[in-house]
Parts: sequence; C-alpha cells; structure tokens
Amino acid sequence: MQPPVLGEANTLVCMVGNIFPPAVEISWQLDGVPVTQGVTHTHYTPTADLAFIRFSYLPVTPATGDIYACIVTHEGDNSSVVSYWGECGDRDGDVGGHRGWL
Repeated sequence: MQPPVLGEANTLVCMVGNIFPPAVEISWQLDGVPVTQGVTHTHYTPTADLAFIRFSYLPVTPATGDIYACIVTHEGDNSSVVSYWGECGDRDGDVGGHRGWL
C-alpha cells in the first residue's frame, strides 16, 4: 500500500478487529465535519478467535491540510477510538527528508 498522494483519488480503509459482541458504529470526519457520502462498510466477519472484524472505506481526494478521522464507537459502553490520516511534517511536508501521512 502506498500513502495517499495529494490531489489524486484514493480510498482510506478503517479496519476494526477483535470486536465482540459485533456492535460498533464506524463513522468518518474530514476536518471535524461528519462525512457520509461514498462511505461503505463490510458486514461483520467472524474470526478464528470467536470475535469479529469489520472494514469501512472512504473514497478521498486529499488536499493540503486535510485531516481525516475514522471514529469507532462500541455500542455497548459508548466508548470510542479514533484514527487520523493527514499530512505530517513541517510546512513543506518534510519529516527528516521524507514526506508522509500520519
């Protein structure tokens, strides 16, 4: 897998594993604003350890300064985990000579 390239269409993937019971809500945000257009989710898939796994996909065309978030909320206790995607580095996108995404 390659990191997203600014200005080029790509898809962000949010994988949620070790789910039990299979009751999570997966949502997306762009710069703190909810995104629903184009979002797709897989069904819960059982794993060998008697838990479940689920994927969510968000088609994007990233721009400078965009911060995407995948928010996973467990419906049982309403706790959430958030993963972020965005450019990292200094103003020129440079991290020790490398350009990247977090």
